[in-house]
Amino acid sequence: MNGKMNFFLDPKNRVIQKPSIMNYKQDQQGLYLVADKRFINWMDVHTYCHTCLAALTFDDEFDASYCASCNEWREEPCTDISCEYCENRPKRPLDPRR
Repeated sequence: MNGKMNFFLDPKNRVIQKPSIMNYKQDQQGLYLVADKRFINWMDVHTYCHTCLAALTFDDEFDASYCASCNEWREEPCTDISCEYCENRPKRPLDPRR
């Protein structure tokens, strides 16, 4: 193109026919992750597994979240050796409990 930039503008009568990309409702604004034909609000991404994008489950007994599909904890155990939650936590969340 020899270093030139060409701009083509639509005639005014065609502008009315085009739908605007800004036709969204107020509650649909924001950032989303689109995966597996699902829209995940960006503010909720932390509640999904980073491997398979399944919703995380929270285990009250061990005070940690895990992915049931991957059978893996999504939170590391704490470093406190006397922690009542992490002390007896199984290696995998769906393993038989002691």
